[in-house]
Amino acid sequence: MVEIIGPVVMTIIIGAIDLYFMVKDLSGDAKSTIGHGLGALIPIGILTAIAFNISLLDPLGIALLSNKYVTLTLLAIIGAIIVHAKSAAFKGARGVGSHETWAHSFIIAILIAASPFIYPLISTYLPI
Repeated sequence: MVEIIGPVVMTIIIGAIDLYFMVKDLSGDAKSTIGHGLGALIPIGILTAIAFNISLLDPLGIALLSNKYVTLTLLAIIGAIIVHAKSAAFKGARGVGSHETWAHSFIIAILIAASPFIYPLISTYLPI
């Protein structure tokens, strides 16, 4: 069965953390920073949805993707690259990019990969 609520909740949480990192590493105006943070929600949401629904990749017959932990590791690497690339392409900053560090990109990527394990811990406290 396709999980929908878990990825949406975790996307909002991870997006808020990414936005916090953007504000912390702020080098542009607030409007551009918030725009970057909201723009990062789309790739974060897609990667989180894939992380929650790895079992749907089994019919593809690709042996590498059938291992849950390998797939989560690949998602984390892809997530770190996407978040850091989006940060480097950030317009309106002083100098090139928003200066979001690789450490922050990896924290976001690890949260994306760990979201299927984190969500059951916080879901009992949510009104949904």
